[in-house]
Amino acid sequence: MEMQARRATLDDFDDVVEFYTAVGQAAAGTDNDPIWEVGVYPTHDELREYIQMGEMHLGEIDGQIAAAIVTSHALEEGYAVVDWAADVPLEESTIIHLFGMHPDFKGQGLSRKLLAAVEEELANAGDRVFRLDVVAENTVAQKVYERLGFTFCGTQYLEYSDYQGDFAFFEKEIIPGRS
Repeated sequence: MEMQARRATLDDFDDVVEFYTAVGQAAAGTDNDPIWEVGVYPTHDELREYIQMGEMHLGEIDGQIAAAIVTSHALEEGYAVVDWAADVPLEESTIIHLFGMHPDFKGQGLSRKLLAAVEEELANAGDRVFRLDVVAENTVAQKVYERLGFTFCGTQYLEYSDYQGDFAFFEKEIIPGRS
């Protein structure tokens, strides 16, 4: 099974909603809970906007979404106080959101493949660093990010509209030709 990476289109909207619903439901209440509830976070409007802005990347196997990631240049509140390791201005950061793996495809290395494809595309566009936050209690995701080459940069309390609490921050330099 070969994974194909591509940007989502509005034709994918229903499948994207189904994907994030499956991911959120499978992880709910586990030590890998991203605290995603489609309709609350992410909302349908947020998913549609990410797609329209060309920020949602999909990894597909046989036409089914196996993995997805959103990359944005919109700065997140709270990121300015993090002690980032890379000497890259915050406004030149690519922020990762909603990086998920469909439960039917876990353990196949697809998150690494999708991230590598996205990294290559963004490196060619001149992007320099990935940055992200993850709920501090989600230790499984933190270990995955570290295996994917991200560096832990500290913990910070954030207040989003749907969740408030401690978040762990990670970053990874985007290097052309690394993938």
